[in-house]
Amino acid sequence: VPNLYLKWAFEYPGAQRARSHPLIAGGAVFVGSQRGRVYALDAESGCVRWTFDAPAEVRTGIAFEEANTSTGKDRRLYFGDLLGRVYAVDAETGQELWRLRADDHAGTTITGTPTAFEGTLYVAVSSLEVVSASLDTYECCSFRGSVLALDAKSGDKIWQTFTVDVPSAQSVNAAGTQNYGPSGAPIWNSPAIDVKRRQLYVGTGENYSSPATLTSDAILAMGLETGDLRWSYQATPNDA
Repeated sequence: VPNLYLKWAFEYPGAQRARSHPLIAGGAVFVGSQRGRVYALDAESGCVRWTFDAPAEVRTGIAFEEANTSTGKDRRLYFGDLLGRVYAVDAETGQELWRLRADDHAGTTITGTPTAFEGTLYVAVSSLEVVSASLDTYECCSFRGSVLALDAKSGDKIWQTFTVDVPSAQSVNAAGTQNYGPSGAPIWNSPAIDVKRRQLYVGTGENYSSPATLTSDAILAMGLETGDLRWSYQATPNDA
């Protein structure tokens, strides 16, 4: 440790924070930024090999997958942005291969790094609706956390499993605004793959509105092939 020294440093242009965990692959460091730009930096020099511009902050880390094809190696990167879009780009050139929105809800965001496994991309879906929920005039709430499984090559949806049922009308608050529930239980973290049991694990956040569900503040296990909820463990009950 006493012999460590600074080899190179890279300063993000126009950024106040850095929340994307760097990935090292193929002699490069891949990392997202607050302004939405994804960088491929040479691992030896720190020089920029290429950049890709997403329209919103890339808070997630970058996932990498390599597959054999008839023409050679297919190396891809996957990540999400603050506005809920998921991207696939060519790891060698930064060229966009596909993009989609993980959920139609206006508050959708992606914070956990997508997980690539055996040709499928598993995406944890979270939400910024928790901010809107603080307003008495906002009809709280309608977002549902989920895990989205995509064909990694095409971006086609394989399955999507939600953490709560479709919200229905509940009480009217003091401001006369209709409330809905249950809602929330967003997933902020990256899905973990259990190869032996062919399932994945994610952790959920709080319900945004009552009634509270058993799947909020919980660890969920889902089948890799179908997304079926196999079990859940709740750490904090009645958190809405």
